[in-house]
Order: sequence, then structure tokens, then C-alpha cells
Amino acid sequence: MVTPGSMVDRWGMLIRLTVIAAAIVAAVAAQPGVASASQTPPRKLLVKRINHVRARHGLDPVDASRALHSAAIRHSDDMVYRDYFSHTSPSGSTMVDRILKTGYVNGYSWVAGETLAWGWGTKSGARATVRAWMHSPEHRAILLSPKYRVIGAARACGRFLGYSGACVWTADWVARW
Repeated sequence: MVTPGSMVDRWGMLIRLTVIAAAIVAAVAAQPGVASASQTPPRKLLVKRINHVRARHGLDPVDASRALHSAAIRHSDDMVYRDYFSHTSPSGSTMVDRILKTGYVNGYSWVAGETLAWGWGTKSGARATVRAWMHSPEHRAILLSPKYRVIGAARACGRFLGYSGACVWTADWVARW
């Protein structure tokens, strides 16, 4: 049997549970380092940083390509997995091989460039990576080339060359016509 007092107790309990649940959700959302659905993927942060630098130099932005991203992530993953750092894999695969495999340039004339970087800690993020590229004449030339309009960018992290938590970046740059 429901009495007026028991209804008040149930409503009071429901209100307390709702307040507790809201407090837990707020506490979890406020935790640093907790991933959220709105967090920007590292490859998009890299493209954003690249476009920021290009804009400062009066250049048009580059557009991200899913096809070229697939080539870049395969290369970054391979470098971390097989513990090497090079434009050419131990099995001989080159940037040209990786880009051709995507189908992105089929039927086109094209040119491409590739920038690689790796780091750990504060040197593993998009900002540090673009800064390092801008201090390397070869990488800077690619990053600031007006001919490149499309990029595939990727990052893979893990134990790399003896460093735990290292990240390896690949950016494949393409102009096709």
C-alpha cells in the first residue's frame, strides 16, 4: 500500500539520486586527459597547424584526403611496429608505392612529397612537429610549397626506438592535374 509519506520518500530518493548522478557526470567531464567525443583527432590538429603556418606565409590551405591518410597511417604504423624511421620501409616500399596503392592519383599526372617526424612527451604533438619541420630546410620547402593542395596526415604512437609513448608522424603531400 502506498501512503502519502512513502510517496514523499520515493520522490526525495529520486531527487537525491539524480543530483548524485549529475555530480558524477560533471566530475568525470572535468577530469584532464579524459577523452570526449568532441576531441579533435591528432591528424586534424596537424593539418590545422600546417594551414596556420601556410596562411602566415600567404599560402592557400591544404585539404585533408582520406585516401592519402590511409597511406600515411599505414606508414606511421609500420615504422612504429617495425621500429625504423625512414621514407623507405625495410621491405623497400616507398612513398610513391604507398600513394599509388591508394588509387588517389590514378589517371592523373602528379607530384608528391613526404614529411616524417617523431618525438615523445612535449615533442610528440602537432605544434612541435610543424615547428620542427619549419626548422628543416627540406621539410620547410614541402610545407610552404604552393603546388601542394592536398595532404594525408597520420600519427602512430607506441614504443619506438627505445622510447615509450613516442609518436611517429607521416604527411603525404600531393598535387595532381
